[in-house]
Amino acid sequence: MNFELPLVLAVKLFAIMDPLSILPYLLSLHEEFNRNSQTKIPWNLLVKKISVAVTGLMVVFSVLGRPMLYYLGLSVASLEIGGGLILIYLGVDTLGGFQQLKFMSTRIEEAVVTPIATPLLVGPGAMSALVTLGVTNGIFNVIISSLIASALVFVVLSLGPLIVKVMGNTGTVAAGRFVAIIIAAFGVQLIINGVSQIKLI
Repeated sequence: MNFELPLVLAVKLFAIMDPLSILPYLLSLHEEFNRNSQTKIPWNLLVKKISVAVTGLMVVFSVLGRPMLYYLGLSVASLEIGGGLILIYLGVDTLGGFQQLKFMSTRIEEAVVTPIATPLLVGPGAMSALVTLGVTNGIFNVIISSLIASALVFVVLSLGPLIVKVMGNTGTVAAGRFVAIIIAAFGVQLIINGVSQIKLI
C-alpha cells in the first residue's frame, strides 16, 4: 500500500476545507453566544460536535461519490472540469470572507451542521474533490485521507483560541487567504487534467 498517497490527498482536502479562514469568525460567534445566552457551551464541546459532523460528511461523500458518478453517467473528465471550476470559485470567494455566518441561527448548536460543518468546511469544493479523488485514486485511499483531513481540522479548531492569540485575527485570516490560492491552483490542475482526457477527434 502507498502510504504517501492518502497523506497527499489529506493535505489537499484540508486545504480545501480551510479551517483557518473561519477561525476568527467562529471564535467571535462562540464568544457572543456565551455572552448573550444563559447556557454556556465550552469551546472544546463545540469543536467536537463540528468535527463529528465534518467526519461524517467526508466519509459519506467518499463512499457514495463514485457510485453516484457512475449512476448519473458522468465521465471523470467532466467531473474534474466541473469540480475544478467550483474550486476556483471557492478560492476566489474565500478571499471575500464568509458572509454566511451573518445569517446563521442565534442558537449556536443549530449551526453546527449548517452552515458551519457544511457548507463552510465541507462545501461544494470538498464534495466535488472527494468524488473526483475517489474515482482517480480509489475509495479506500480517499476514506483514509478524509479521516486524516478531518483530524487535522479538529486539531486546528481545538487550538483555535491559541492560534488566533498568537497570530491575531489579521494573521489568521491572512493565512486562510493564502490557502485560498492553493485551492484555486488545485482547481486549475483538475481542469487541466480533465481537458487532457477529452478526445477532440
